[in-house]
Amino acid sequence: LGIVSARRLNTYYYTCVCIYINCLLCFDNFVLITSRFFSYCMKTNMAALAACKVSEALTAVRVRAKDLALAANRSPDAVRLVAVSKMKPVDLIMEAYSAGQVHFGENYVQEFVEKAPLLPQDIKWHFIGHLQSNKVKEVYKIPNLFMVETVDTKKLADVLNRRFPDDRKEKLRVLVQVNTSGEENKSGVEPSHCSALVKHIVENCDKLQFSGLMTIGRLGDVSPECFQTLVHCKSEVLMLENLGGLKPEEFEMSMGMSGDYDIAIQAGSTNIRVGSTIFGTRPPKETTINTPKVEENEKTQGSTKE
Repeated sequence: LGIVSARRLNTYYYTCVCIYINCLLCFDNFVLITSRFFSYCMKTNMAALAACKVSEALTAVRVRAKDLALAANRSPDAVRLVAVSKMKPVDLIMEAYSAGQVHFGENYVQEFVEKAPLLPQDIKWHFIGHLQSNKVKEVYKIPNLFMVETVDTKKLADVLNRRFPDDRKEKLRVLVQVNTSGEENKSGVEPSHCSALVKHIVENCDKLQFSGLMTIGRLGDVSPECFQTLVHCKSEVLMLENLGGLKPEEFEMSMGMSGDYDIAIQAGSTNIRVGSTIFGTRPPKETTINTPKVEENEKTQGSTKE
């Protein structure tokens, strides 16, 4: 009887241990499932929150731009908003697109050619970064490239004209970038050479449509000096006999970013480039999620800093 009782006791202990282990496993599974559930909810809520923030920020910038235009005795629709989406993931760009944004700006060629095909084809892309001549063929891979805002040399204009795709139906809109601040680390033609470059584009680049001028204000400068310089350049350009069919009222003035677009609109901007105010501060490149790394030579010169 003692042997039988011992065996039964051992069986009882074994059964208890098995039950205990199964309970632990069930508890671990419960914790795991619960953790994953809450993680999913947080990600979903964060995505919804980000979408809400992007939509609200877009609305705020649009309203502000219209109010500034009206205050300057201009049409409320006189200013185009270009959402600068460099170093931002595709899903965040889609949130802006879903909120009615159509014009987007990119700075880096590799990132541009990898992201653009993943997004709706009715987006109108503005290339707003420094463009090397050997990268022109790459940007032309995007059929809905709307405008290149950073033409600053005759060489670049000639290459854009020569590399123009045979299947592209309309001319490429281009802006001449002017270095109005005189900073050495920025691209852009000198103001005194602006008209000569415009003249070259109009007379020698039949595949390009000269559309106006672009500049980047001096970082941290809240004065309208740089923008006034661009306005002066516009006056000189309008004195040219041939503008390639461009009417004075159609003349584009791309100036103004997150920190100074209010001053730019007052000075006559028709095209503001706003990034961080809409999408938030960009993370370091190596930690950016869902955004391809940029391997090309990323000079600070000519890039639209936000």
